[in-house]
Amino acid sequence: MATEITPVASQPLAFVEPAKDAPAKGMSGHVTMSRALTESAHGLTINEARLIMLALRTVNPRASHKRNAKDGGNVRVRVTAAEFAEVADLKPDEFGYTNRAAYEGLKNACNNIYERSATWREGNKKIKMRWVWKATYHDYEAWAELEFAPDMTPHLFELGERFVRYRIEMARGLRSIYSTNLLRLLMTQKDTGYKTITLEDYRSIMEVPETYRYADIKRYAIVAPVKELNEKADLIIEWKETKRGRAVYSLQFTFKQTEPDPQQTLDL
Repeated sequence: MATEITPVASQPLAFVEPAKDAPAKGMSGHVTMSRALTESAHGLTINEARLIMLALRTVNPRASHKRNAKDGGNVRVRVTAAEFAEVADLKPDEFGYTNRAAYEGLKNACNNIYERSATWREGNKKIKMRWVWKATYHDYEAWAELEFAPDMTPHLFELGERFVRYRIEMARGLRSIYSTNLLRLLMTQKDTGYKTITLEDYRSIMEVPETYRYADIKRYAIVAPVKELNEKADLIIEWKETKRGRAVYSLQFTFKQTEPDPQQTLDL
């Protein structure tokens, strides 16, 4: 299936904290990573993608790995259930507390993230890299702690010119992993508003099942995410396909942001 529905807790969870209202202008913070990582296959479910985006908005991508690590060791970040509920756009329950689905979604994502890897190619080399080398979920406090894998740090810290940056608010409420993948892909060309990509590369980055024919790719991984992004992500997207003979060879996306990001560069 192209979407993942965040599960609802089957029983009450301890230490339920009041939900915080989102700011009038939406979630604050940015997701920033190297271009190579942005254009890779992330190997994540929608809940795991939410966890990684929330983790990345807490770090300073301009600073070194050591400066981001408070104790001089590995970079550890904390993500709470309230933050997870905000990016998933889960409304508070009838008592005004954080939606229980946020606790289960965050817990499941944290329990599985250790097994997830990003994958990309550099020439003839296929690189596969773990996102984290430690993930801890604190049951009765409802927060997850991640430690980024050492090999991942060059793609997250001390980023120079080849980085991709977008507002986490743009991903708020997205229900399909194809939508978050397409958002990330388009943001690699947010300065031009034009992205062209071969169908083969698109299939890889979007992580479309090998069994999908083009009709399936079009339905689940193009039309549906374009529709969702147009509705939720402050984007206006149009797309078309280019054929070689009778087969689709590449895709062209044109897009513009309805609310341009005022912070396009990294702070020193």
